[in-house]
Amino acid sequence: MSLEFLVFALLAVSILTNLTVEGIKKVADKKAANYSANVLAAVTSVVISVLVSVGNLVWTETALNAKIAIELIALMYLSFLAATNGYDKVIQAIRQIQEVRSKAVK
Repeated sequence: MSLEFLVFALLAVSILTNLTVEGIKKVADKKAANYSANVLAAVTSVVISVLVSVGNLVWTETALNAKIAIELIALMYLSFLAATNGYDKVIQAIRQIQEVRSKAVK
């Protein structure tokens, strides 16, 4: 899985998470259910991350190995952060890590 796919998947998961959470919240509000918006966003983002990742693995016919498993865990964690803190902050952190890595290689 490439970094480009990871960023694209993070964007897709963030959009899908926001739309799904808003839909669930509207239904829950109509039924007067008690819920925590952050927990709902976190669980939804992890579930959607897993579905997107599995879909990518099936679509590209890629075998699951340790490297891909770590990337999938990273996607789940980053999507959790994006759902609870915001997509822009997560992308900013990824870019800063890339800058530090590129300076260390030089």
